[in-house]
Amino acid sequence: MAINKHGLIFLTALFIIQIINVRGGSIYSGTLQLPPYGGIWCACSDFNTTYISFSIRVSNTSMNVTPGFPGTTVPGSTPRNMSKYLPAVIAYQMTASNVTLFASNVSHTNFQYIPSLSCYEKPVQSCDQDVGDLPLDDNVSQCLAVQNPTGQPVYFNLSISWVKSVFVTNFTSPDVPGGHESLKKSIAVSSKQVYGFTQGLICTFMVLVISKFLH
Repeated sequence: MAINKHGLIFLTALFIIQIINVRGGSIYSGTLQLPPYGGIWCACSDFNTTYISFSIRVSNTSMNVTPGFPGTTVPGSTPRNMSKYLPAVIAYQMTASNVTLFASNVSHTNFQYIPSLSCYEKPVQSCDQDVGDLPLDDNVSQCLAVQNPTGQPVYFNLSISWVKSVFVTNFTSPDVPGGHESLKKSIAVSSKQVYGFTQGLICTFMVLVISKFLH
């Protein structure tokens, strides 16, 4: 059966729409707002899984929130004195039962999370974590909870999936506190140490050269 030009265009458009729908169903991307004073946003998979991948980027300015983005927002507690952080977040990867504890507990205690897939040691402006080749122990509903440790609303961009990596280059968050963010930090420190060592050699060489001319 021959397909005319208009029919070919229609089938091509339908195929593209199907691809977009498949991707949209596996990777969610959008902009969210966190309420101040410990406000929370959290989302869980609606199926059992041992996988999660997410990327967070905090904005220093207000942004348009993506309508209909999956998840739940929980207001913060009564205004109180807060540390004067820049716009930043704390991110926890945990199971659905622990998200319930976390969101319902004012002091946010007595919950468990996966340190290697969380950014929790201090407020951060970015957080990239991926299960990769280290599947989670529990095949249950997996969640991401993001908290605002500041006294102002915080806007952030998020890509998250419980099916596939959200990153162009796949990686596995190492099984250490802070996961991938901890690894990036150690690489940055190593680079600074190498740079400092090189600068020290240059300074020593210059001192030797100058002293030779002075003599």
